[in-house]
Amino acid sequence: MFNFHSALSRQAKQARKGFTLIELLVVIAIIAILIGLLVPAVQKMREAAARAKCSNNLHQMGLAMHGYHDNQKYFPPSFAKPSNWGWAVWLLPYVEQDNLYKTLNPEATSIALLPATMQKLPIYLCPSDPTPAINNFFGGYAKSNYAVSEQVSDGGSMTRIAEITDGTTNTIMIGERDMLNQVGAIWAGRHQPTGVVSVLGRPTWPINTKYAGGTTCCGTDTGCTRYAWSSLHTGGSNFVFCDASVHFLTPGITTDPTQQSCNKPVPANVTYFNLYFKDDGNPVNGSEF
Repeated sequence: MFNFHSALSRQAKQARKGFTLIELLVVIAIIAILIGLLVPAVQKMREAAARAKCSNNLHQMGLAMHGYHDNQKYFPPSFAKPSNWGWAVWLLPYVEQDNLYKTLNPEATSIALLPATMQKLPIYLCPSDPTPAINNFFGGYAKSNYAVSEQVSDGGSMTRIAEITDGTTNTIMIGERDMLNQVGAIWAGRHQPTGVVSVLGRPTWPINTKYAGGTTCCGTDTGCTRYAWSSLHTGGSNFVFCDASVHFLTPGITTDPTQQSCNKPVPANVTYFNLYFKDDGNPVNGSEF
């Protein structure tokens, strides 16, 4: 005997092959939650990889500085006089850029805006900084994310390891400077008229101090915030010390607020300054780095 109700039930079950609106909304909500959990994790993994790459860049630069010192018996100047070629140029043969070094021929020429000096060099770039590869703060030269310590490499200097009497393990050699919140740097050398800030850094302002001069460099930056080391890593910046070891320093490291100016820093018995000066004789508080 034909069961009409049973047939209708079977037809209803057969017809119901899709999701109801409520079921669809539940699925969408679950997917959204999973994406919300996944995206931050992926971002953290990317930043961890970028920070590690940046740290490795600094380590390679530290080793290159020692390679240069082994040959020349001193560290390269932040910029040579009168050519203005920068410390990163003198390191080119030690970071597998010998052909570029020969093209620039820094021993016989002076810094100039050329295709070669606009060339992107990954070793001088931190992957965490998404800004363009050209630094328009400094005349359109190729960007660098690294600024050398003025204590180790000053203009025309010839600093020897023996002069770092506070110890190479306690003295900053090179630190980061991003170009999103700061002015970055350039690897080619000293750019005029903006001056030495294009190649070197100072501890006069805390780590990650924002640039106060707007979109140009550098006349309106009357306090010289442009000399600050900075990065786009979470919680601080990478530095390579004079023994080629890399350390991550936080903005909370103790500094000297009275020296936040355009003047060259003078010794102050606070950790950031003690790590900067190579021969002040002040002990370093190792718990801060």
